Amino acid sequence: MARRKKQDENTSPENQNQNDDTFGLPEIEYQPLNREETPKTTTTTTETYYQSTSNTTETPKEMEQEEVRQYSSNEYYDNDDDGGSPWPKILGIAAIVLLAGAAVWYFAMYRPKQLAAEREKQRIEQEAKEKQDALNLAESKRQEDERRRADSLAALTATPPAGTIDTLTERTGRYYVIIASGIDGDLILDYAKKLAPKGLSPKIIPPYGKVKFYRLAIADGDTYAATQATADQLKAEYTDGAWVVKY
Repeated sequence: MARRKKQDENTSPENQNQNDDTFGLPEIEYQPLNREETPKTTTTTTETYYQSTSNTTETPKEMEQEEVRQYSSNEYYDNDDDGGSPWPKILGIAAIVLLAGAAVWYFAMYRPKQLAAEREKQRIEQEAKEKQDALNLAESKRQEDERRRADSLAALTATPPAGTIDTLTERTGRYYVIIASGIDGDLILDYAKKLAPKGLSPKIIPPYGKVKFYRLAIADGDTYAATQATADQLKAEYTDGAWVVKY
C-alpha cells in the first residue's frame, strides 16, 4: 500500500489531468468528415460519435466505417422520404397542358370558324329574304296592273246605264253646255234619245223670250268658268261644237 501511494505521489499534475480526460482509455485520433450534412444526418453522426467514444474496443478505422454506414443509411431513407412517386406531378402537368391545348383550339380555331359559319348563314338568309320580298312586290304590282287593265276593259265594254231626258219649263239661273240647237223640237228630242243610252242625261231648253230655237244641253254648272271648261273638253266629240248658255 505504501508503494502505490508513492507512485501516485510521483505522478505529475499534467499526467493526472490527462488521465482524468481519457478516463484511463487509450488516446484516439479522430478527424470529422468535411461535407455538408442535413441536421438529421448531423445528429446521427454525433450520436455515432458518442457511441464510438463509449466503445473503447473499436479502432479508429472501424469507427469511421461505421459512421459512413450510418450516414449512407440515413441519406438513403431521407431520399426516399423526400422524393416520392413522380407520377402525380407528371399527370397534373399533362392535364394542364391538355386543358390549355383544348382552350387554344376552341378559341383560336373552332369558335372563329363557328362564328364565320353563323355570319355566312345569316347573310344567305338575309339575301334570300330580300329576294323573296322583291318577288312578292313584283307579283303584287303585276296583279295590281292586271286588275287595273281588267277594270279599264270592263269600263269600255260595259253598257252604261241609260240616262234620262228632261225638258226645262222655267229658268234656273245655271249655266248649260249646249251641243245642238234647232227650230224643230222633234228633231232635238230625237237627238236626245240617241244620247240617253250612252249614259248621258240630256236636257231640252224650249224657246223663251226672243229665242225661237230649241236647245239641247248635256252638262251644267254653277259658274261660267267651270261650265266653259267642260264645254272645251266636249267640243272635239260633237260636230256642232259646244258652247255655254245661262238659263
